[in-house]
Amino acid sequence: MANTKDQNPRWVVRLRPMPGSDIESLLQTPLGLDVWTRYPDMLVVAATEGQIGELERRRLASVERLYTVEEFVSEFESRPRDQNDAEDTKESDEEELQG
Repeated sequence: MANTKDQNPRWVVRLRPMPGSDIESLLQTPLGLDVWTRYPDMLVVAATEGQIGELERRRLASVERLYTVEEFVSEFESRPRDQNDAEDTKESDEEELQG
């Protein structure tokens, strides 16, 4: 039997509000988004295909899929544990998410 989790992965996505909208409007939309990071001009969230589809259908935000949550967690877990490496990794992760 196939794993339904693999058939409907959660994605780490970058959301940018459409022209005429803003971050606050996205945050107030009742879609149940799992907000990971908030920037002045975008959000980084974890979302299902259904949530992403609704954002796109309603033209609330441009959506850029970055990773599946599973890929992101796997990548994070494989990173070095050394404190200096951790600081470098945190900075590079933030830069990558900001795009």
